[in-house]
Amino acid sequence: MTLSQRISLFILAITAIEILLLVLGPGYRQSAVFHFSFAPLDLTRPYKEVFFFQKYLMFIAYGFIHSNVIHLFINVIALYLLGNILRRLGKDNLTFLILFFSILGGATFYYFFEPTSPVPLIGANCASLGLLAFVLSEELIKRLRRRRSISQIIYVLFIFVFAHILYFYAFSAILPVSVIWPGHLGAFLVGVVLALVRKKK
Repeated sequence: MTLSQRISLFILAITAIEILLLVLGPGYRQSAVFHFSFAPLDLTRPYKEVFFFQKYLMFIAYGFIHSNVIHLFINVIALYLLGNILRRLGKDNLTFLILFFSILGGATFYYFFEPTSPVPLIGANCASLGLLAFVLSEELIKRLRRRRSISQIIYVLFIFVFAHILYFYAFSAILPVSVIWPGHLGAFLVGVVLALVRKKK
């Protein structure tokens, strides 16, 4: 099974960054989070950039750094599975577009919903959720147009919501990482919108 080349590049990038941070040590991870994570409070209060373009770059850069190996591993599995689905659907050419706008949308929603939050948003979760939303929306639209049953789509969505709640209340207690629902919601909605726009063409 050949993985999407575009997903492969993204997975390679986030994995290389994680390996580099592991080798360099905790201090460098803290520095990476400080410089490249997305925290709405940084935009709400008077903000002095550490380097040029920082407050704009963090809308995207946060998607490339993770809190630990487990955080990365979860996202790599999701990206791998969704990348293969996109390839089979013949949508590989849209992968970077979905990834980019999902990450951007996640940060934007987070800022508008919780503009004073100091909690940093990091990881490729938003990228994964945007891809998932796009895949589910594509299938839903196709089934509705052909007047086929959508029970399987509803079932998948139910499992997704349940798993997300489980992750929020259980898994986040194990890992030192906060689950930021506005970012996840924003990324998911971006995936839905991109699927709808694509189907209108």
